[in-house]
Amino acid sequence: MIEALVLLALGAPVVGGLAAWRLDLRRATRVTFAAMSVSTIGALGLAWLAFDREPVVGVGGSVRVDGLGGWLLVVIIAVVLLAIVASPRYLAAEVAEGRIRDTDPGRYYALLLWFVASLLAVPLLDNLGLLWVAIEAATGVSTLLVGFYRTPAALEAAWKYLILGSVGIGFALLGTLLFYASSVAHLGETSDALNWSRLMANAGALDPGLLRLGFLFALVGYGTKIGLAPFHTWLPDAHSQAPSPVSAILSGVTLAVALYALIRFHLVADAALGPGFSATLLVAFGLLSLVVALPFLVAQGDLKRLLAYSSIEHMGLLTLAIGFGGPLALLGAAVHLLAHGLSKATAFITAGDLVQQYGTRRLGRLHGTLSAAPDSGPGLLAATLLVGGLPPSAVFAAEFAILVGGIERGWVAAAAVAAVLLALGFVAVAYHVLPLAWGIPGRRVPIRPSSPALAALVAAPLGVVVVLGLWTPEPLARALAAVVTILGGAHG
Repeated sequence: MIEALVLLALGAPVVGGLAAWRLDLRRATRVTFAAMSVSTIGALGLAWLAFDREPVVGVGGSVRVDGLGGWLLVVIIAVVLLAIVASPRYLAAEVAEGRIRDTDPGRYYALLLWFVASLLAVPLLDNLGLLWVAIEAATGVSTLLVGFYRTPAALEAAWKYLILGSVGIGFALLGTLLFYASSVAHLGETSDALNWSRLMANAGALDPGLLRLGFLFALVGYGTKIGLAPFHTWLPDAHSQAPSPVSAILSGVTLAVALYALIRFHLVADAALGPGFSATLLVAFGLLSLVVALPFLVAQGDLKRLLAYSSIEHMGLLTLAIGFGGPLALLGAAVHLLAHGLSKATAFITAGDLVQQYGTRRLGRLHGTLSAAPDSGPGLLAATLLVGGLPPSAVFAAEFAILVGGIERGWVAAAAVAAVLLALGFVAVAYHVLPLAWGIPGRRVPIRPSSPALAALVAAPLGVVVVLGLWTPEPLARALAAVVTILGGAHG
């Protein structure tokens, strides 16, 4: 059964991508929807089993899904489905305006499906080396999506993304090899010496010097993919130049997948070296990311870059939460992963719709969106306020839990600084977004009629974010408890 679910989760998007490559928009959309429907069944089936009887092990031990991996599968599927449902409307407008060719939608969907397959592979793999391969595959495919428009700016962003991402992933590979070297004396040169579960079970026997060095390289490598400062410079360019549904996945999922990889290294280092070493580094880089993101949020003139720098801020907060540790902060981190993914993806999708309508990403030229775009205008306003932490957003509940959890664990100064930076970041985003909603739109901006499909696409994820800020259903509470157990150092 496990093998069948894995085949559905990963095989369907791979085959769907091959089928969609040469198709037109209408047929490629149908193939993509069918492939993702099958993949969703497989991925959510694995997640359900992981929450019910973790860990789920299969394919000769290569596949191992615990509560944390299951939660990441849920986050990936939720954000990806949102982006894929938004893609037909987005691509149709791009074809109509002549910004892409009639043959491009099929290739877009093919790359998107292969991107999804590589992302879904990450939480399924127990071996840290194979995990690295999956993230490298995601980097390669997503580079083509970043440069999808083939404009000079898009190609520059794609090259920057590829070069910096490859340098980062190279450091991550070196960190992975050092973790392997730390285990050889005890485990021998076996094929499973890089399995996370074995490293956790034998953490006390690992070489501490090699582990410290390995974690430093993993932090730099995966920190680059996460967008942690000072390794973040690729992120605003890539997220602003990619098609908006792709930007939604990049911000809502890809950064979280890289964080997941770093968490696996942190848990091994923490178990082997004791509290202090890796946690202190995570807190330091998390705070640095919050500090660096703030001035770019304040002095920002591009809508999509504003959302990208907001992602840097939130990834810094998540890294801070993992460094804090403790049940409350880790619970906040788990909730934040889903709430941020849904709200930020919605923000990018509505922003892309507005950019198509207004013909610009410049904040100074986007006004009157509430009246000119009755679905995307309110959607962007609500999404940015919710992702910024306006109550009753689940992001607010998660941020509050993280900060209080940090204080409980003794990180009082770090939590206080983070609280101030988050408040200032919210004010900066609101300062830019609120004027977009009101005012008189330009005379040449066409007024779009309301679309029930787009309204539902916007309302559904934001409704989930609000509900989660007020109420946690029992099945979700059990899933979150399983996630916190793994983040707390259990390994099944």
